[in-house]
Amino acid sequence: MKRRGIPKIYIAIVIISAVYAGHNMSTAMSKAHDKNIQLAEYNREIKTLKSDIKNLEEEKKSSGSLEFIEKVAREELGMVKPREVVYIDKEKAEKK
Repeated sequence: MKRRGIPKIYIAIVIISAVYAGHNMSTAMSKAHDKNIQLAEYNREIKTLKSDIKNLEEEKKSSGSLEFIEKVAREELGMVKPREVVYIDKEKAEKK
């Protein structure tokens, strides 16, 4: 009497299905990892932007004060008070 086992075609189908499922799972896990990295980058950017917004709101509140106006005039416009002497560090100027 001839013994009947599992046909080879069924074994091949199971192996191919397992390889296909493993590939799909690997691809899905890779995509999920990439999305998690992207999410972390977005969260860092959000944190930075919230900090910038907070700083700008504080700057907006103080924008009418004389101290703020003087700071802008000195730092951004390069203005000085009358009879004030400005010294320029040559080494620092050359590095720029």
